[in-house]
Amino acid sequence: MSMLKKTWHILGDTRIAFFLLLAASATLLTGAFYAQHHYSLFRELNRMRIQDWFPVHWAVEPERVWWVPLLFLFMTGLGINTFICASNRMARLLRQRRTWPAGKFFHLLTPSLIHFIFLIIMLGHLTTFVAGNWQTIPLEADGEVAIAGENRSYRVRDIRDQFFPDASALHDRIAQTRVNLATADGETIHLAYTRPVLADNRFFLLDKVKAGQGAAKRKILPRADQETCNKANVYVEADKKQKKGSQRLLVVSDPGLSLIVTGLTLIMILMIGYFLFQANGTGKYSKERSRT
Repeated sequence: MSMLKKTWHILGDTRIAFFLLLAASATLLTGAFYAQHHYSLFRELNRMRIQDWFPVHWAVEPERVWWVPLLFLFMTGLGINTFICASNRMARLLRQRRTWPAGKFFHLLTPSLIHFIFLIIMLGHLTTFVAGNWQTIPLEADGEVAIAGENRSYRVRDIRDQFFPDASALHDRIAQTRVNLATADGETIHLAYTRPVLADNRFFLLDKVKAGQGAAKRKILPRADQETCNKANVYVEADKKQKKGSQRLLVVSDPGLSLIVTGLTLIMILMIGYFLFQANGTGKYSKERSRT
């Protein structure tokens, strides 16, 4: 029992926390350099689970992904250390709770609550990494969109491209694409680029397969020294024969997002209350701290 208690106090040491913070920060900085120079490699994590992505690249190019397990190791250690520190502090406060008014007790308890919520946010990120689901589905008018692993499906009612006005130098370019999906209940999901929609506990986003670079023929509009040209802008237009990219639907299921958003919201509320209000001797809150 004494060995467990000793291990508990060692893992909760603030010096261990300082080391883990430095190690995690250094690992993140190292990973940022790798991600900058190998963007396409690490971009895959936006649409793949970590347990599917890492073994493949570890077997092929370990020199580029070696820092990922280290980061998980340091963050796990930091989470354990944070939990022990917050638990020890909360236990001390609970033993002395009758010696303070309720307001002051809650004020002193707030930092520990923030640390526990921080752990919930970390678990939310971990849930996203290991349990998130991303599906890319091609779209065709009057086609059907089936979600893998579920009986739920949607029908594509229409796909409409909106172009820039004729008076614009981009008049033959697509300004926006709108897609309407019909659910089994008869409801309609309206989609557009850069405007994700949350429905049925998942996000729906429009994606696109871009045409090959060789298909684009470029020409420059009238020279800047011509009177009909707006000298403040020189536009480059694609040839009208350029092939259009095919429309795709990205369906994202992120079970960790609710934990992250809820945790961040609670932390902001608690921090605002902690710094703006000081518990006084009567257990009520006053704004004396904010005035000084």
